[in-house]
Amino acid sequence: MALAQARSMLAHTAGVDVLGEWRKQSKSAAWLLRLRLKLEAEPTAAVPLYSEWEVAVNFDADEWGKVQIYPALGPNGLTVTFQHQQFNGARHATWECRSGHVCSASWSGGLAKQRNALPVEPTTTAERICWHVVRVLEWLPQAATNILAKPGDVYELPDFAIGGKTLGNRLVYLENEESFALWQQDTNTSGIAWLSNSPETNTLYVRSFLPARGKQAIYTPPWGQVVASKKKDWQALWIRLNEMPVVGPWQAPATTTELAQALTAQGKNLADMLEPLWKNFELTGAQVMLLVGVPIPRKIGEDPYRYHWQALQLFPITKAPPKSRLALVKAHLASAHPLTWLQLAENWDAAELQNRGRLPQALCEAKVLLLGAGALGSNLSVQLVHMGVQHLTVVDGEKLEGGNLVRHTLGFEQLTQPKALALAEQLRQANPLAHVVGIDLMLPKTSAEFEQAASEATLILDATAEDAVLRMIPLACMNLDALFVSCSLSLRAEQLFFYAEMAGQFEQAKFDEWYAPYRLQQNELAEQIDLPRGIGCYNPLTPAPLNRIAGLGSVAVELLEQVYGQPISLPVSLSHNWRVPLLVPATEEVFP
Repeated sequence: MALAQARSMLAHTAGVDVLGEWRKQSKSAAWLLRLRLKLEAEPTAAVPLYSEWEVAVNFDADEWGKVQIYPALGPNGLTVTFQHQQFNGARHATWECRSGHVCSASWSGGLAKQRNALPVEPTTTAERICWHVVRVLEWLPQAATNILAKPGDVYELPDFAIGGKTLGNRLVYLENEESFALWQQDTNTSGIAWLSNSPETNTLYVRSFLPARGKQAIYTPPWGQVVASKKKDWQALWIRLNEMPVVGPWQAPATTTELAQALTAQGKNLADMLEPLWKNFELTGAQVMLLVGVPIPRKIGEDPYRYHWQALQLFPITKAPPKSRLALVKAHLASAHPLTWLQLAENWDAAELQNRGRLPQALCEAKVLLLGAGALGSNLSVQLVHMGVQHLTVVDGEKLEGGNLVRHTLGFEQLTQPKALALAEQLRQANPLAHVVGIDLMLPKTSAEFEQAASEATLILDATAEDAVLRMIPLACMNLDALFVSCSLSLRAEQLFFYAEMAGQFEQAKFDEWYAPYRLQQNELAEQIDLPRGIGCYNPLTPAPLNRIAGLGSVAVELLEQVYGQPISLPVSLSHNWRVPLLVPATEEVFP
């Protein structure tokens, strides 16, 4: 009924002619309806006055129908690929239409689905279908007049899913403004790259770029320990271009012929660029990969600020002997063959990888020495490293026990392991740019490794809640210009105690004077409540539920943002109370 209603509504929409009835696609819950749309602009060779389209409504993807609009097969369907459109150079893999559906969805659609923006797309099937058709009617004149991508718009890559045929791997690289400056100083336009292949995640990491001749790397991405420890086991070729290689308005090259055309438009010849590379190229993999580097801007009309790398399979997997593969590759490039790109290519520079919730740059660049890897210390460190801190040393001399699992970030597999070492490994896995070291040491004892870390630290974070540790501060080996912060929790995690001072100026007497009333308060509470106990002689443990530890740890991170690298008079302190949220009837809630 909804499809019939949509057809009737479209038949009364200006600029739309309905051609036929809805057609169910075999082996799916998708339906197609062919339309003829009128262009409200001057026709061009690529966009005629009348063009035919297929409205696809897929009830497998969405119970209300996911709507996508594709150029129709046949002489009246658009054949080129424009901006805001998927690759349009082939037939759809399963449906009776071309592959290049127009991006008719609203940019805020994802936010609206998570209740973070007002919904723009209608929710009911018939209205949703008509809304998308109207969006394509608005898209057509912009395509015809070449204003789909306007100055100031966010730069978008072309669709590299050529005909739906892409390699399964994902390419991960690391580029930013600093590496862009390095590339600008280098004259090489082609060379050899070393990659690390990670089969378990189906990912290729770019480890270094070498020139055509010589072994000195032009650029080695500054990966963290997890990626840097992987073996460089795959060689690829690389070239640098002046701009994105496209055919027509915005189509990625789909054949070797189209790639040659795109390079010729930039005054480049692929065979000439690759010729100096064959002598030193090692066929370490079963296929020959080419990384294509292009300088890109943040927004259209701006100067480029970094390189984007897209991977291309120059020659498919072959069982031919290595000596004969190069001849096969050269012959392959000299004739017309389909191209296969890696569809996924991601830049894992910190500014992009962590752009959904990153700490201030100063705190990300801090060299953090964390004293204590217990419940609070582990929660603090997980937040800091996930949010961008790249250099952290964890110090703790205890092992993980079963009773820790109720509120520690480590799990069952780490039982009986030293907390500091196990936590460091967990943190390295959390951030591919992080350098995290664990030191299995029971403070206040020290070691040469600890003293080295203390001398290099710019932020010393004490999460032990032990007076014996405070008496250490400042150690002779410590960087006296480091910020020293003490974080501890009250019984039941009802309060966070936060105290910050420069390491060279810290005095325990001043800390004790500030903390004295809270210590008395805690002592009175300990005498009144039933405390959990450990094994053996009466050994009361500190009660504190994980939700409050994590919540107050988050408050501590907020405070660190305020004090680290900021012009603030020290010392500063805060006792922050945990507030139990109170529910009220929805009709009585006051909008803030």
